[in-house]
Amino acid sequence: MSTSKIEISATYFIKAFLIVGGILALLYIGSGILMPLFVATFMAVLLDKPTEKLQQWGLPKWLAITLSMLLLLIILGILSWLIGSQINTMANDWPTIKEKATEKLNSLSHWANQYLHWDYKDYLENNKRVIQKAESYASAFLSSIMNLLSQSLLIFVYIILMLMQRNMFIKFFKKLSSNPTAMAQLLSNSKKIINSYLLGKGKIMIFLFVIYYLGFTLGSVPYALFLALFAALFSIIPYVGNVIGGGIALILSYLYAGTTPALIVLIVISVTQLVENYVLTPWIIGDEIDLNPFVTVFGVILFSVLWGMVGAIIALPLIGVLNVIFQHTKGMEPFAFLIKK
Repeated sequence: MSTSKIEISATYFIKAFLIVGGILALLYIGSGILMPLFVATFMAVLLDKPTEKLQQWGLPKWLAITLSMLLLLIILGILSWLIGSQINTMANDWPTIKEKATEKLNSLSHWANQYLHWDYKDYLENNKRVIQKAESYASAFLSSIMNLLSQSLLIFVYIILMLMQRNMFIKFFKKLSSNPTAMAQLLSNSKKIINSYLLGKGKIMIFLFVIYYLGFTLGSVPYALFLALFAALFSIIPYVGNVIGGGIALILSYLYAGTTPALIVLIVISVTQLVENYVLTPWIIGDEIDLNPFVTVFGVILFSVLWGMVGAIIALPLIGVLNVIFQHTKGMEPFAFLIKK
């Protein structure tokens, strides 16, 4: 009995492998050039709506762009001031935090030795290494932030140029396609996804920050403002962001203040996450970027490897735009089916 077999073109497979590998290599090698460009593109799309609104009110284009950029600078300035002031406060108290963290780790190690019979030799020295690793991770995180800030001037220049030459870029993409109407729809849907995700995430982060700060303050959790801000900002990274932000807030509160503040942090974060996942995200963001969880997690990990923290942040809207491109490109529909939930 004969059975039909699937025909796979080896040439097609090799070409696809080489193209994907080449793109990933280009993204990694050219991260210093491409990462600021992608960040600027997303920010320009985000600022396009207020710029258009200001122009509709009768303002000239240059003034509308200037006011939009000022709005962005004010928001980033306030955020940078809050983060900087809190990091400075924690840096001044770091010797105390380090001492208390070492004491807690030593107590946990002693308890494990006594009741669980874990034979940890030289656990005091091991705990010191844990603290040193935590310091190195914190330094790496701050280094990633400083790297982005060092490129901020270039990003701002890109944003201004993209807003000024918006119509030219739209015409360029339309000329690339034999179907300008389909290309216009692709650009419109891509813009909608970027706006809905970034604006929606911004609203959710503000809500999370307020709830976290109120909960931590009422629970007398130390560094309530920093922990609330830290956990809320990390929520922009899908799935893993809440685990990282909430986990670090939980660990810091336990190591510095003890069990009760840590339990308060755990309860506040857990309840708030339930509200975010089942109420806020469906209501505010909707299903515009309702992507396959596997593709989402893999994409976040992939872009975090390529571009660090910035890559993890922009991974989801970037995958959403890729999904739109696949939907509007003949022969790429199976990839859109794979990405969409």
